[in-house]
Amino acid sequence: MKKIVLILFSSYLAIVFLMPKVNLYYTLKQFAVKEKISIMQKNVQDRWFDLKVTDADLFYDGINSAHISSLEIKPWLFYNQIKAVDIYSGKDVKKMFDFKADEVLVVLNILHPFVATIKASGNFGKIDGTFDIKAGKLKLISKPSKHFKTSQAFRELFRKKEEGYVYESNI
Repeated sequence: MKKIVLILFSSYLAIVFLMPKVNLYYTLKQFAVKEKISIMQKNVQDRWFDLKVTDADLFYDGINSAHISSLEIKPWLFYNQIKAVDIYSGKDVKKMFDFKADEVLVVLNILHPFVATIKASGNFGKIDGTFDIKAGKLKLISKPSKHFKTSQAFRELFRKKEEGYVYESNI
């Protein structure tokens, strides 16, 4: 029994460490193009247990929407995580909506395989949310900062409900 567990655990580690993370990242970029999203990065590095992307610019429909200083992707099969650090608005949207996120964390695990949890914090306050992959429903609950609460973008997107300020969308 111990040998079987050891073989299964060793196989799992081999799959996680040896999977072609860079190739998976570029495949993800190809799928994103179909949704009018493109990512231009300076460096992609496979660090055995995760993938690190640095200095990435995110474009939506040709508009420079955001700059991400560091993006770490952990594809561990049973627990997958994307952590983006130091995100700020791109030059094309800065005049309309100037934001800076200290950290954005998206987690997908085996306990809830079709629901990704989202946590973000920055000059806009804090955001907690979920994304239901099957239904394509995004739900974000915000605890806005005083400055963000008065912005035009916040008032257009988030609605006051019992649980706080909520943004809901079908993707």
